[in-house]
Amino acid sequence: MEMRGKIRPGLWALFLGGVALAGEDREAEVDVGIGEWSASAGFGYKKNVLFSEILPVDSAFNYVSVEGAVQKEFIASGAEWVSIFLLDNRNYWQVDDLPNETFGMFLSEFGKHVTVDGRLAASFQYVYLNQAFDASFDILDENRIVLTAEEPGLYFEWASFLWQFKYTAKAGASRMYFADSKDDYETLDWELEFDYMTNEGGRLFLAPNGFIRDYTARVARDLDGFRLEETILGTDEQGIEGGFEQSFRVLGLATEVELEVDFSARRDRHTGYYDRDRLKYGIDLRLAGEKWDFGINASHADSEYLSQLADDGQLRSSKDWVWGFEMAREMGEKWGVFLRADAENSVSNETFFSYESNSILLGMRYR
Repeated sequence: MEMRGKIRPGLWALFLGGVALAGEDREAEVDVGIGEWSASAGFGYKKNVLFSEILPVDSAFNYVSVEGAVQKEFIASGAEWVSIFLLDNRNYWQVDDLPNETFGMFLSEFGKHVTVDGRLAASFQYVYLNQAFDASFDILDENRIVLTAEEPGLYFEWASFLWQFKYTAKAGASRMYFADSKDDYETLDWELEFDYMTNEGGRLFLAPNGFIRDYTARVARDLDGFRLEETILGTDEQGIEGGFEQSFRVLGLATEVELEVDFSARRDRHTGYYDRDRLKYGIDLRLAGEKWDFGINASHADSEYLSQLADDGQLRSSKDWVWGFEMAREMGEKWGVFLRADAENSVSNETFFSYESNSILLGMRYR
């Protein structure tokens, strides 16, 4: 994975930033109530499946998904146990050797109110990902990688309420496993969230957070990108996230809107080669009627590396846009149909790391 003596930094951002498995509120994607389950199936089309700048591959795909949630209350002790799961799979048609794109998650939490206004919880989370990416430097020398990763983690959470205020402290430990064990790493992360509930159905929140990450065998690099064979890589990150949520009704539709800003600063403990600042902001809008649901979201992220140089001699940077749209309609007590559309656009000053990708999916759901 080296080019002119230097690592291809954009590709390894998948590993060094974490593979976005456990750290992005994936449990919010489970769209069923407690004690419910659902299964979905559909067909779609995706442009640039492998997120490539020079060798894009477009393909139709079939889609299947299963999700569910269960809960058990222990009335005598005031405790509760909740578990949720999600499994998504896309099978692409156009390329015979292209593996299925699979994402799976299981989360189980046991919590109890130990004071009048305080709740202590412990949870176990397991996340699985299998996805292919293009890693080609030349159109005549195609190179694909398949990223297979799984991450079990254990987390503890304390939440306390006082009138319209709430604060939540969360800390946990996880380990990321890859097919190539030298890429494995362990993470200790924390978050402290402050919430203020308004009288009009709104919520203001602010959440400082961070993590400490140690790799099993991946070595650090000097400022020129060359390997430091005797130094195992470690990175730290500090960040802060804030935003506003509001619920109201528009033309008889239940409406929810969320605005969010997230800043993170990652630091390489050794030479500063992987130091990076990232600013992300986005909006999420959802409307629900008697039988119809609509959702639209958009986000933009600016990433600035503090030491890495791109091929143009400037500090490496990227700008990323993500858009999404979803519409669903109930067709009866058990059945429904849905339409989803997604688009991604990444512009980087590093050669081979700009891409555009979008997809559309039409399916049915049974619950």
